[in-house]
Amino acid sequence: MKLKIDEIIVKVKIVDEGKLKAIISLEFGDFLVKGFRIRSSEFTDTRGDKLWLMPPSYQGGFKWHPIFFVPDKELWAKLENKIMSEYKNKSQEHYKKKYGIEGDISI
Repeated sequence: MKLKIDEIIVKVKIVDEGKLKAIISLEFGDFLVKGFRIRSSEFTDTRGDKLWLMPPSYQGGFKWHPIFFVPDKELWAKLENKIMSEYKNKSQEHYKKKYGIEGDISI
């Protein structure tokens, strides 16, 4: 099954608890994948943000193992960009509402 990035619906829940910034769900066709997390990072990503997108995973021993994996790095980069773009939009809405701000804000 070939997925088109444009057909994936990204749902964002802003959390902002410590390093955890948001929890993400992806909906495509009849499938819903929950458990993506956006966390703050000490390293700058390719977009210039200090954020890290973690796919759903489980801990086995001392390692974390991804449950959702995209072997095609280009496809993963497109999906990551879509998720981060949706996160930025939702976080701006969240903070505007929370603090009563009008206009654009920088996050």
